[in-house]
This record gives sequence, structure tokens and C-alpha cells, in this order.
Amino acid sequence: MVLKLVEAAIQDAAAANLQHLRKLVKPEHLPPCLRRLGEISEFHNPATEPAGLPRFPGNYNSSVPNGYQTATFIAVNGHAEASQQPALHYLVCPTSVVAVEDLHTIFSSMEPSLGVDFEPHLRIIPVPLYPPSSAKQAKDWSQEYWPTVYKGGNPFGPHPALVSRALEDVHSRTGRCMSLARRAGEEVSLAAKGEPIGAVIVDRSGGEDASIIAVAGDARWHHMDKAEEPGSGNVTAHAVMRAIGMVARKRRAPLHKGLAAELDSEESDLDADRPLTPLESDVYTASTVARDGYLCLDLELYITHEPCVMCSMAILHSRFSRVIFGQRMLRTGGLTAVSQNNSGFDIENDDQGLGYGLFWRQELNWRHLAWQWLTDDDLQTRISSQDVHI
Repeated sequence: MVLKLVEAAIQDAAAANLQHLRKLVKPEHLPPCLRRLGEISEFHNPATEPAGLPRFPGNYNSSVPNGYQTATFIAVNGHAEASQQPALHYLVCPTSVVAVEDLHTIFSSMEPSLGVDFEPHLRIIPVPLYPPSSAKQAKDWSQEYWPTVYKGGNPFGPHPALVSRALEDVHSRTGRCMSLARRAGEEVSLAAKGEPIGAVIVDRSGGEDASIIAVAGDARWHHMDKAEEPGSGNVTAHAVMRAIGMVARKRRAPLHKGLAAELDSEESDLDADRPLTPLESDVYTASTVARDGYLCLDLELYITHEPCVMCSMAILHSRFSRVIFGQRMLRTGGLTAVSQNNSGFDIENDDQGLGYGLFWRQELNWRHLAWQWLTDDDLQTRISSQDVHI
């Protein structure tokens, strides 16, 4: 009941995301510097002596790890002994949300409704504002500041060691895969089926024997007249969407039935997840993929250009583990998280990229690694218009 009343009274308590910190903590789970709280028998009243508000033992003014610092209220039930209930320490909210005096007033106003003489013990302590990046860091912070939870992923970026190992792994095949993606884009472009954009999906479950399981070029103009139907074409036929569709189709149907037998009579001409060029057909028929696999879990994607926001989200939902793209698309790309200086590019305005970073964000329920692949001949593969959605 106390928690509900406090949360109702402090409307902005959720403004700071402190989900990595335990809200209710038993005395035995407090860090050593805070356990002495149970040994202190007398406390100042912050409502009458706000300037003398006592703080927990320890160096209150010290910097919190990673340069982040915030002071957070602790409310302690001072009548646990009388009620024969174990004492609990409650992490309320950042000091920026409510003043000490106001918080004490909130607790004091609960006395009539609770039917007890409720005298809260309030303290201000420093706690880590951002989540820990490893289990060890969570353990260290729990011993020094406040019980902290590591949720198995750093919301601010992958661990450098993870990036280093993955980069070493993909480097050996990126050149070959990007060259193949470029060929796929050239074929569909020459056939007037789409823009010169290509994508390659790799299955590395075989260890060093990573295999290419799908190759797709852009087909937004397939069954459409670009001259008569100006616009973006068939957005579901972007290279990324087609490559993902090919993997899904291969998981659904055994290869021995052949491509002709796979065509559903109810399919639309706009469904472009079947091979359209000789290169796409060769890879589709020659490669295999586990039928019981889940989406594109742990697969790698190589694409000649930065995917648009729609395709970036499709990559997330498909559960890819790594994505490597070539040309950055400043006005439409959804993967890059930082802006860049465009002085060396033929761009009429000051576009520096959308900055969405749709590969590793705290709000996402899946995260993957992503790199931009730069080569000496990168300018030869550039699409002149930055308004094209990839």
C-alpha cells in the first residue's frame, strides 16, 4: 500500500530509467557502507532540519562509475520492529523529481490511512544512473553503491571484446560477400527490375565453413513500369526484404520440389521472394538451410547500401546477428547512429544522417552488430541520390 501511494504521489518518478537498481532491499543485501543504517537509532527530521539531513556513511561526493552520478532518496520503514516485519529499504526516486521536504510530507500524510505512527527515515545516496555493462560491474556496484542487476546486455553498445572477435571473424569473408552483393545489384539493374542494390545472407553455423544461403537484388520495379508509375516502386521488394523472404521460403519448402512447385497459386506478382536472376537462382538451388531454424537467427547480412528504416526494422525482427553495409544513405538509412561531415560528398543540404542506430538501442528487444564496409573503390558503387530507400 505504501508503494502505491508513493508512486501515485510522484508522477515523474519514472522519468529516470533505474530498472537496473533494486527497488526494495533487505538489510542483509545492502552494500557494507550502508548496512550501518540498521545500527543507527536516531535520525534527524528532514522536514524540520533539511540542512542537516544525514547521509549514508561513505564518500557522498565521489564520482559514480563511468562518470554518471545521481542522488537518490532512500525511504526506510522505522517501525519494522513494532510490526514484527523485516525492515526494507526502498529506493524512491532521483532528487531532481521531488524535494526532501515534499517527500517527507508525502510519507507523513500516510499516517492516518495506515493507522500507525509512520515516521520515515530518509537518506540521500549516490547510485549509478545507467545500467552496468557486465555481470562483474553489477556485482562491484552492488558492493559499493546499491544492489544492481545486470540484464545480459549493454544498452549503450556491445562489449569491445565482443566487437573485436566478431570483426576478426567477418573480415575474412566480407570482401567476397560484398562483391557478390554488388553483382546481384548489377544484374537486377541491367534487367530493369530494380536499383543496383544487392544483399547476401550467410549462415556461419558451420564454423569456418560459413555458407551463403541467399542472394537477392533490389526488385522494386519488377512487374512495374518505372516511367509510368513514378514513386518508390514496390517497397516490399527491397533487396533486404527479398533475401529474408528467400530464407523463409527455403525453411518452408524442401528443395527437391523445385522452384516451380513452390509457387503458390494465390501468390501475387508483387511477391518477389523468389529468384529473378541467374545468380539468385544458382545460390538458391545450390544452398540449403535448416527447415527447423527460427527466422534468421544468428545469420549474417551483407548489403551494398545502408538499409532504410523499414528494412532495418525487418532485420531486427528477423534476428540477424551481424550486418555489414557499404554505402551510407544519409537521408534514408536507419542503421548508422552518428552524423558525419558531408563536405566530401555531393549533397546539396546539410544532411548528416538520421542517427537512428537501429542495431543497438536500449528501446529495442533485439540487438545485433553492424559495420560499414569501406574500400578503395567505394565511390564506384555509390548511388547518386541520397533519397533512395534501400
